[in-house]
Amino acid sequence: MELRTNRRRFLQTAGTGLTLSIAGCSAPAPSSGQAATDEQGDGSATVTIALEIDQETLQEKQNSLTEQLQNGSLNQTEARQQLYAAERELLGEAAATLEDRIASDERISVAESAEEMGVLLVTGSADALIRTLGYPEVRGLFPETTYEDALAQLEGSE
Repeated sequence: MELRTNRRRFLQTAGTGLTLSIAGCSAPAPSSGQAATDEQGDGSATVTIALEIDQETLQEKQNSLTEQLQNGSLNQTEARQQLYAAERELLGEAAATLEDRIASDERISVAESAEEMGVLLVTGSADALIRTLGYPEVRGLFPETTYEDALAQLEGSE
């Protein structure tokens, strides 16, 4: 049962844009209102963190739902709703775990959270931000505007 969520499509699109930017393709130079680093003049930056959910737990839930679909105890709509609920729960757990980690480091903080889209807006020193890439609940770091794009997509889907 392959279900694609808005969050997945959003992260795929954001990842493609980030890859092109890293490669030097169509990456605009920061304007006066769009500084990528050192926004506060203190060496800190604001970025979007994309959350990674526990894939093993999600796979177990997906397998269980597939089995229930096959034996007739669930229909396709019910299975899809339960899978979305499981994804939301796993995103909430990933966000809570990451926020706990960040709370213990004074060099980084969560400015905003849109866990239903799997993104957090964080501000911190470059080394603290890069260190988050080693956490299992972090899929990647993206430009600050990626958070705004996620919110716009969320509002558009409601």
